Amino acid sequence: MSHDTHARKVFGISLETITRRILRTFDRATASDVEQGARWYDEAGDLAIDLAAQHGRTVEQTSAVIAALSPRTTWSRNVAGAVLLIAEDEVLPGLIGRNVETARTALDSGFAALNGPKTSRFARNIAGDRESVTVDVWAARVADLDEDLLGRKGAYDAVEHAYRLAARRRGVDPATMQATTWIVARNGRAS
Repeated sequence: MSHDTHARKVFGISLETITRRILRTFDRATASDVEQGARWYDEAGDLAIDLAAQHGRTVEQTSAVIAALSPRTTWSRNVAGAVLLIAEDEVLPGLIGRNVETARTALDSGFAALNGPKTSRFARNIAGDRESVTVDVWAARVADLDEDLLGRKGAYDAVEHAYRLAARRRGVDPATMQATTWIVARNGRAS
């Protein structure tokens, strides 16, 4: 089945409509937003590189730990939790237990420990993959989609593909498209 077929089946709209919604938000970005979006994953990657070098791990492992701890927490708590787990093998209070268990497995298994497409893509983005797209709750909101539907067969891949199409149309990489629209949405300027 094509991405468009999945989009129509799951969301009731075309892939083109999803792409236009993403672009509508991206086009509200300031030059500073786009610059910040382009740097976001590089800065997260620098953290993963530093943690790997300081603690005898691979960038894949540290990126996977960061991604595993990310669901339902702020970025600052995510970073603090990852640093504490990697450096001290201790758990930051308040992190979700299931996420911590996955992160512990990721210390050895890297990407293989990650279960869902969101955390897997997030880890890959942090590790330097600019073609993968982290479709989280904010990415779904940007596209004006019901986030609960992302778990349906083909839905995540269709939305990821729409972000790639949008990125090509604006001459940025897909990770920058996603990060920039996240910044715009978080600042209350999404459509």
